[in-house]
Amino acid sequence: MIPACHRRHVRTFLAAFFFAIWLLFSCGHYNHDLQSRPPTDSIRVDGTLDFVHLDGSVATSILIEIADTPETQMKGLMERHALADTQGMLFVFESLKPRKFWMKDTLVPLDIIFVGSDGCVVHIAESTPPMSDQRVTSGEPVKYVVEVRAGFVERFNINNETCIQWQRR
Repeated sequence: MIPACHRRHVRTFLAAFFFAIWLLFSCGHYNHDLQSRPPTDSIRVDGTLDFVHLDGSVATSILIEIADTPETQMKGLMERHALADTQGMLFVFESLKPRKFWMKDTLVPLDIIFVGSDGCVVHIAESTPPMSDQRVTSGEPVKYVVEVRAGFVERFNINNETCIQWQRR
């Protein structure tokens, strides 16, 4: 026969033990789910990009994921939950023509920077609203488009007198 005071300790111990087992299994299942899905909160680092003012000074540099295929360009930054100021996506197009972008399934507000074939900014769409079907257009033919977190353009004084220089890793 177990005394009453010891039975209470045994019940507490068993409750804690089963809770720990449940916690281990549920965390293991959760981590397994995360491993089976691609991460949505980070970019694939394919290279670096500098924003350079006309006087040659570098406004800032970011890590970039490069979208240079129709598939990666269609997907863009859709379904990403976060984007740091030090990250962005560079769209590289084969032809020079006006471009249209939209924010469908894009969860983070973005600044969209349209860049001509000379590497200089021709148009900026600031703070584009997430999850919007509204089209954002370059207005002029462009070769590149850079997407960064909303507010980036203002924070780093990016304007029509800014150019980009980028390289793959």
